[in-house]
Amino acid sequence: MIKLALLGATGRMGSHVVSLLADDDRLELVAAITAAEDPRLDETIRAGQRTVKLTDATDAAFDVLIDFSTPAGTVQWLDHCRRAGAAMVIGVTGHSDDQLRGIADASRHIAILQASNFSVGVNLMLSLVGEVARRLGDAYDIEIVEQHHNKKIDAPSGTANSLINAIAGATGRDPQADVTHGRHGVIGQRPSRQIGVHALRMGDVVGGHTVHYSGPGETISIQHVALSRDAFARGAIETAVWIRDQPPGMYTMRDVLLFR
Repeated sequence: MIKLALLGATGRMGSHVVSLLADDDRLELVAAITAAEDPRLDETIRAGQRTVKLTDATDAAFDVLIDFSTPAGTVQWLDHCRRAGAAMVIGVTGHSDDQLRGIADASRHIAILQASNFSVGVNLMLSLVGEVARRLGDAYDIEIVEQHHNKKIDAPSGTANSLINAIAGATGRDPQADVTHGRHGVIGQRPSRQIGVHALRMGDVVGGHTVHYSGPGETISIQHVALSRDAFARGAIETAVWIRDQPPGMYTMRDVLLFR
């Protein structure tokens, strides 16, 4: 059985992972980690037949850590996993360039998979959007619209940034110079290779991403709508099972799902 540590155990995603572990006999939750200032610190949570105390530190041995915390949380536990030889599944976005370099450096010693989104549907979408943009060419304008709940703190979403990078990589666009985030005022004519990105924050929306390609006389749209966070949590669990047996290195969901 795989010994699992969960970082960000009381958050939206962490709570969904805990609930799904109740029906998964491949993993044993041995550490439920949260921030020191979390009011639920020292409470116990149940994952299946096992109860685990919420803590901000652990001496428990584990094989894999799933991280749904914050960029600072990732950095805090990166060295711990490196010393322990434990793999990491990182579902956090918004890391600085220095933090990303630290993650890449640690991947020379342990297996790390970092993803902006763990759903099968989103990762299939990521495998398609660049090829569609390449085939349609510059005659088609590209707009990305993402929507999330009103408590999400970063914009655009990590998944939207992944969509931008997939399209830019397939078409030779610059992910910075060719992207505009929203529009206001007298903006002039739209450049033909521009990628427009728009972030909606409202209610308790789980998540949605749409890429529009609009050209002469038609618009083509590729859309993913998350109906439940279970899709993301289940993907993270499957990734944790997969990565336990991988050698040190930096992996993506493409490696897990084999969309080739």
